[in-house]
Amino acid sequence: MHHSFTRGKSSSLLILPPHRAAMAKLGLAMCVKSSIPLHHTPSYCLNSGNATAVTRRKSLIFTTTFLATYLHWHQNPNLSTPPAIAQQFDDLDQEETRVVQIFQETSPSVVYIKDIELAEIPKSSSGNNIGEDEDDNAKVEGTGSGFIWDKFGHIVTNYHVVSKLATDTSGLQRCKVYLVDSGGKSITREGKIVGFDPDYDLAVLKVDAVGNELKPVAIGTSSALQVGQSCFAIGNPYGYENTLTTGVISGLGREIPSPNGRAIRGAIQTDAAINAGYVSSTTAGNSGGPLINSYGHVIGVNTATFTRRGSGMSSGVNFAIPIDTALRVVPTLIVYGTPYSNRY
Repeated sequence: MHHSFTRGKSSSLLILPPHRAAMAKLGLAMCVKSSIPLHHTPSYCLNSGNATAVTRRKSLIFTTTFLATYLHWHQNPNLSTPPAIAQQFDDLDQEETRVVQIFQETSPSVVYIKDIELAEIPKSSSGNNIGEDEDDNAKVEGTGSGFIWDKFGHIVTNYHVVSKLATDTSGLQRCKVYLVDSGGKSITREGKIVGFDPDYDLAVLKVDAVGNELKPVAIGTSSALQVGQSCFAIGNPYGYENTLTTGVISGLGREIPSPNGRAIRGAIQTDAAINAGYVSSTTAGNSGGPLINSYGHVIGVNTATFTRRGSGMSSGVNFAIPIDTALRVVPTLIVYGTPYSNRY
């Protein structure tokens, strides 16, 4: 059947056949015969004699491709969406799958740390864990996060998370560490202070890993970070274990205060929610947990957030210590127990 369109003096009306009208509703582009006369060749055709024929062939191929797509969908009513739209949904699913995979691979390496104060000095200790009676009579001073550094049971966290244990002179302070081994078994161990550096708000605990194979995090680098790239924070805000928040790198080279008042330079700024702070020892959050990139590699140690005055609500401005800084500090703390600067 031949279809034509009627042109008026100042306007035109295009009458589409039913199948083309349906395709227009689906948002599929259709190519119609050009209204440009053949003797008016567009400038981008470079006045080539074959340009018009090539343009017509491309238009015919373009139209035929979309027509075939439509007919395939129209003749298969069981398809809930056209293939082009379904592909968009598949892309979203792939993105979600990637984030789920990152969380599943990294979360077993993240630990939950609980600071407690015993009611009295215990008469004896197992050395590996805190007794049930001691735990029942203990006062929770604060909570935080950390991550498994190596298979020997070293845990990296913030200094401000364990500062009471680090400066304890009464013998009543303890750190209880909740973690899982590589087989998914939940275990609880007492964390012993190995070393700490308040200048960089970093500390290292050690748990007894005998009989349990631990899964260390995958260490990345922070030297090549770019503003705008995706990042993820895993921690235990307000005691809710294994919480994932997502965001982007919002800024680099920031300066934030350390627990002893000195400046920590080169901090990473992110909008991934980090419920952390220095307001009090009872502040519960992601402090000490890992900031990871899209490959599941640790790029920072979550440490602080700005809160709205009087509300305690996060402002969306959060900070992490670059992992390159931790790579310089942590090995020294494990070997010597003190920062490099304090040994000379």
